[in-house]
Amino acid sequence: MCSGRGTNGRSKLHPYRQRLFRFVRARRIGRLRAMKTVASLLVVAALHAPLLAAPEPARDTLVGINYFAGWWEELPNKWHGHGWTAQEPDWRPQHPERVPVLGCYNDQATMDREIAAAAGHGVDFFSILWYFAPSGGKHAADVPRLNRGLTHFERSTNAPQLKFMVEYCNHADFSAVTDAEWSACLQVWLATLRHPSYLRVGHRLVFKIHDAHQFWMKNGQDLARCRARLEQLRTAVREAGLGEMLIGGGVMSRTDVKSGQYIAQVFDFTATYMSIPPVEVREQAHPYTLLAAEARAARAHHAADALPWVPYLAAGWNPRPWTHPGADPNHRRFFSFPTRAEWTAELRQLRADFQRYPTLGLPLPDGGRQKICTIYAWNEFGEGGIMAPTQAEGAMKLEGLKEVR
Repeated sequence: MCSGRGTNGRSKLHPYRQRLFRFVRARRIGRLRAMKTVASLLVVAALHAPLLAAPEPARDTLVGINYFAGWWEELPNKWHGHGWTAQEPDWRPQHPERVPVLGCYNDQATMDREIAAAAGHGVDFFSILWYFAPSGGKHAADVPRLNRGLTHFERSTNAPQLKFMVEYCNHADFSAVTDAEWSACLQVWLATLRHPSYLRVGHRLVFKIHDAHQFWMKNGQDLARCRARLEQLRTAVREAGLGEMLIGGGVMSRTDVKSGQYIAQVFDFTATYMSIPPVEVREQAHPYTLLAAEARAARAHHAADALPWVPYLAAGWNPRPWTHPGADPNHRRFFSFPTRAEWTAELRQLRADFQRYPTLGLPLPDGGRQKICTIYAWNEFGEGGIMAPTQAEGAMKLEGLKEVR
């Protein structure tokens, strides 16, 4: 299949390379422009190489990346400044380090390329944010677009290469509160949980509620109600013949999770999407090492929790395109993006910490742990959590992950 020669003995080129050489022959362009075009197409061809590769064997540690499908072309959108209004200028020209090469918008073609690139560099799954639209909510029009990530993954012909899971993003404006709203969520989730690429650990479907505290508050701080909500989901899954679930709740890096607390009585595990250390609010960026140190300290902090905790690692936090004088403190805290050496060092430290803290990970039926982590994030381009290849950085972070794996 990949021998490199066709049946006529002539070299069999990758389709992207065929396109490249046809383009250069057909157009008499300047040397510099031609070189840039060649380089660009070769990068895309390299990222698509995993489509021809055999599936990798199961790994000891599962690596997931958070996926945020907040990038659409219609205005207003999140490529346009503070508050994402149509009047704000497009900030991409000022921040090429954040502009993705696989596609700027969450469409099917972009997702197909993203799955191939992630799977080919050691990623095991996407943790895809999913939003509910309360009736009459101010973000109701945006929710179908925010949920395109899940839709496009499920429909992708590349889906067999990668796993995915749902992270129900229950921010205050996106929380299902009433019984009818919760039932509506269950109908969507049940359809998704049937997908053959849905992530299972120990044969159990993995599902996360983004903010455990928000879930507690929106359910009236009623332990029985919280439990009943999740039991309704578990029962529906069992009755659909899909088996058992692992349901997690999102906590912060410094949250205490002790037995007797509601978190320990409601969920099967906890996990952290992202945590920002409370450093000085200033214009100058703090070093990446401070951001990484927060994730390192969280592993030690959560190792003795009453529930298993899934570690996270930040690919970056620098929300400069979205910041403004009235922004919350975390959106006025900036950190330098990691160098390749810094990035691979943190990946190696995370790998070592699984040995140091054997309680980390997801619970297995035999009482053990599945080593598993998430990286913030694939495509938080505005906030700076970026694993997707970009114009300025290329695929450095993905290459670093593949190297360490």
